[in-house]
Amino acid sequence: MGVTSLSAPLAVTFDLWQTLIFEVDGSAKSNARRVFRTKHSVNELALLGEHVDPEIVDGLFLSLSDEITEGHDHGLDAQYDEWILKIFDRISPGVEARVGTAEVIRIGRVIDRTFVESPPLLLDGSLGVLESIASKGVKIGLVSNTGLTSPELYREWFELQGILDKFDFLSFSNEQEVAKPNRAIFETTLAGLGVVADRTLHVGDNIHTDVGGAAAVGMSTVWVRGGIDSPVETNVEPDFTVDSILELPAIVDRWIYSLTD
Repeated sequence: MGVTSLSAPLAVTFDLWQTLIFEVDGSAKSNARRVFRTKHSVNELALLGEHVDPEIVDGLFLSLSDEITEGHDHGLDAQYDEWILKIFDRISPGVEARVGTAEVIRIGRVIDRTFVESPPLLLDGSLGVLESIASKGVKIGLVSNTGLTSPELYREWFELQGILDKFDFLSFSNEQEVAKPNRAIFETTLAGLGVVADRTLHVGDNIHTDVGGAAAVGMSTVWVRGGIDSPVETNVEPDFTVDSILELPAIVDRWIYSLTD
């Protein structure tokens, strides 16, 4: 049965990390990117007369990453600039008062560029998957819990990869200040796409944040095996399971058929 015979528009929403993109070394967090962040932070602060220990800076970036991830598990996040102000106050206590907020934010822009200095890998074949789903008349959205990279930099990198215009709506947790599994980020995405939950299929690797969060608002779900396990237990089963999003076009066809009254 075709999409046009259904009573309401359809959408597929994607998680980002471990679903569409992956670190080069296969890890959950990029050590290379943290090295760049540490180097740039130390150098930029030194230019302002603030001298810090690189090893301490590296450790602080690592602990902040863990803090952000833990917050995500509970549906929390903050804007990118807030995280920048927080980390630099830890690196050099009182630095914002000494050099000014604008200078710290400027360093944050330098830190942000490490995403393109040490970029992730877009899963080969992703563009074809997005185009195949769109060709079915289905809208496409993104619901992403983000680390220490700004929404603006993500959008810039998406454009470089040729996938920005494949999405009808993008939700980044550090833009909305709320993270999966919080229902608010899913509801904002649904509203942005102009669709309802029971006509939307969410795809992601995390049972707690992706499958559990999407199911709680009434969305159908696809679990991508082999991703990130959350320490928060979630007793929910996905509607579909795949090893890779390359399997999605056929899954979307099955899902559309299942919506037939």
